[in-house]
Amino acid sequence: MKKKDVLVILFLILSMIVIYGCSNDKASTDTNVKVTDNKEDKDKENTKDSSKDEKVNDEDKDKEDSEDDIENKKTESSGSADIKFAVPGYKVGEIPAIEMPVLPDLLITEKPEAKIKLDITKDLASVPGVTVTPVKIEDGTIVSGNTVAQTGSGGSGQMTKANKVVQTDGSGGGQYTDGNIRIQNDGDGSGQYFNNKAGISLQVDGKGGGQYKDEKNGIVLQVSSDGTGQYKDEKRDISIMVTSEDSATYNYKSGELIISYEGDGVGSYINKALNLTIYNDGQGKADITLNGESITVDAEPLEKPGRLPKLSPVPAVPPIEANSIMIKLDSGVLFDVNKYNIRADANDVLMKLIDVLKKGKIQKFEIYGHTDSDDTDEYNQVLSENRANSVKDFLVKNGITADITTKGFGEKKPIATNSTKEGKQLNRRVEIIIPTM
Repeated sequence: MKKKDVLVILFLILSMIVIYGCSNDKASTDTNVKVTDNKEDKDKENTKDSSKDEKVNDEDKDKEDSEDDIENKKTESSGSADIKFAVPGYKVGEIPAIEMPVLPDLLITEKPEAKIKLDITKDLASVPGVTVTPVKIEDGTIVSGNTVAQTGSGGSGQMTKANKVVQTDGSGGGQYTDGNIRIQNDGDGSGQYFNNKAGISLQVDGKGGGQYKDEKNGIVLQVSSDGTGQYKDEKRDISIMVTSEDSATYNYKSGELIISYEGDGVGSYINKALNLTIYNDGQGKADITLNGESITVDAEPLEKPGRLPKLSPVPAVPPIEANSIMIKLDSGVLFDVNKYNIRADANDVLMKLIDVLKKGKIQKFEIYGHTDSDDTDEYNQVLSENRANSVKDFLVKNGITADITTKGFGEKKPIATNSTKEGKQLNRRVEIIIPTM
């Protein structure tokens, strides 16, 4: 074989070896790439699963935190709770006391001048927390009549004058008639009283029990000597029922407002107009719902409600004539607790008062401010003065040009006890005194 042929054969062998080696390297590389790709894919899947688990854990934690927040928010102190959950003029969770009615003194009737004033106060008098009554003012003090007819020795005897007839035993018993009013007094305060013009009748058993009826105003009070019974005011659509020492219910405006006391400090407040419900469990908590939103706050157990008023003894003498009209506004109607700035929702009440003053062409009147006994004498004195002045400023700002005098009496002239919430509520008031003579 020639040398040339040998070289060619060697070249071919080397070429085949090189080609075979390259082929194996590629296969190895492809295998490594595939393995690497599989590993990366697996790592990605593991990372994805891990992220998903972390996300689920985070969501669970957020949910738990949210539930904890909700649980924590369920019970709040009345001081930190949103004021929107409060009855206007009261603290959050506080339920207004069931205010017992006050009957007019049968010994006071209004003069013809006062009658005009009373007629134009009907709209104002229909507002809850506002009362309008004729009164007699002597030396700057509101008094009620207590005159005794004395005829003959020791006050006994009889007197006839025109259509007036008086027969008395000198100690309050006897009969009286003047063509309009008829009185039969049995000597111990029991008896009957009829006022044909006013449509008022009274029957009393001598112990404060009996029936009072005001036909013109649709008022009926049926009460026992222990203060249980029922009161109805058809015009204002109010009913109060006291069935026992531990049970009382107040309804206003056909169920728009219902306040109930169930005993042991338990009671409720339902105001359909405000869509507000408060339930006091008597154990220091009150559940409040406003427009579907609910909270629980700290609240003192409710105090026992007052009794219905006992009936006054049948008068044995004619009524005296009033010389003034008193318009009484509960402070809760005008002001927030411990404040003297008039609330925006009180504007309607004061505008009705302005309407009365303008229609009656009132040229002069007085505004008295009163408080309960909470806080110091000095604080209450200033608060009562500021409240009286706030009412005056509102009236002047809205066109009243009358001569207005304001006075603050602080806690000095209570009209009820300051030992109960109900009594304190009655004592927190503003009085407008309008002379009729």
